[in-house]
Amino acid sequence: MITRRGLIGSLAAGAGGILMSGCNKINADPMVRNVLKSADGLTMRAQRIITDRSALAREFTAADLSPLFRANGTRLPAGADYAAHQASGFADWRIGIDGLVARPLSLSLSQLRAMPQRTQITRHDCVEGWSAIGQWTGVALKLLLDRAGLRSNARYLIFH
Repeated sequence: MITRRGLIGSLAAGAGGILMSGCNKINADPMVRNVLKSADGLTMRAQRIITDRSALAREFTAADLSPLFRANGTRLPAGADYAAHQASGFADWRIGIDGLVARPLSLSLSQLRAMPQRTQITRHDCVEGWSAIGQWTGVALKLLLDRAGLRSNARYLIFH
């Protein structure tokens, strides 16, 4: 039996679906894209005015370290690529930095280890809702991006 509430909900969902199907056409319109691009630029300028671009994450002391720090993912990857890297002591592993950079980089683990290292104790806020304070040591991302010559029009970093 169809209730009045169920019918109204189904009609609303159907209408929403029909309206959403037109979003791709709207997004493809050059005029709409220009308006969105202008708003995006305004947002970016406003953020730069009100935020300190040199600010780093808050640092904590060793006494603040969380007693439990959950693994994000797995501690023992099962893929063939990982097994091969592990067997070679990660001798063939490389990190690539490319895209909107003046000098694309491909660095080995030994090259990274030869660079200046920084240790910091900061809080990790996971998208899954938990947080923990941990200690990390490694090359500062800024050093790598400076070496690669990050272009001024680069807006996002993608890690994978």
